[in-house]
Amino acid sequence: MKYSDDTDEHREANKSYANERWRQLYGLQNDWGTEGIKYLLLVNSGAAVAMLAFLGSVADARKLWWPIAMLGSFASGIVLIGFLHALRHYRVLKLFKKWRESVNDYYTDQKGWGEIFDEDVARSSRFDWTFAMAYLSFACFIIGVIIGIFNFSTLTSGGSNGSKETNITCTQANCATPTTEHDKGLGQRESNKSNAKLPTTGSDTKKEVR
Repeated sequence: MKYSDDTDEHREANKSYANERWRQLYGLQNDWGTEGIKYLLLVNSGAAVAMLAFLGSVADARKLWWPIAMLGSFASGIVLIGFLHALRHYRVLKLFKKWRESVNDYYTDQKGWGEIFDEDVARSSRFDWTFAMAYLSFACFIIGVIIGIFNFSTLTSGGSNGSKETNITCTQANCATPTTEHDKGLGQRESNKSNAKLPTTGSDTKKEVR
């Protein structure tokens, strides 16, 4: 049944239900928005603390670019949450101030109720920059995670680092393992020369004793 065809009793009941439903949905929106802000602050702060601990325990990581980039990304997410809280407080304060001024204009017969209602709807429907701050904070967390995924695997695999450590160990131990056929030939000649210089044994030793 349409509004114009309904009875006054049903109209009042529908208005009461509409207002109650509006309060319910508005409360849910605020609750989930608050939970989302807490989540963004928690994940960015936890990740930043983890990166600080990693940089403090691994001295070589301080010379790399990606741990610093990850820490900067998570720290940026925390700062954006701070701006989000500031903008949210400013927006609510501004809406309350404008609504109070509009109600005073209504009581002093400067504006009609319909005009006041339209102005309040227009102010409430403007773009809310707090949503942009929330999405940017979450983007900072995602960027930091992606940087870590693509670089922690190379750090823990030990591919190039393992070869460097082997070369250093071999140099410190004065390794002389031949790597080419030319080096193998030189090694064989040196071995023959060493064997030729060794003192003879057996019958030659007996002749010298006689």
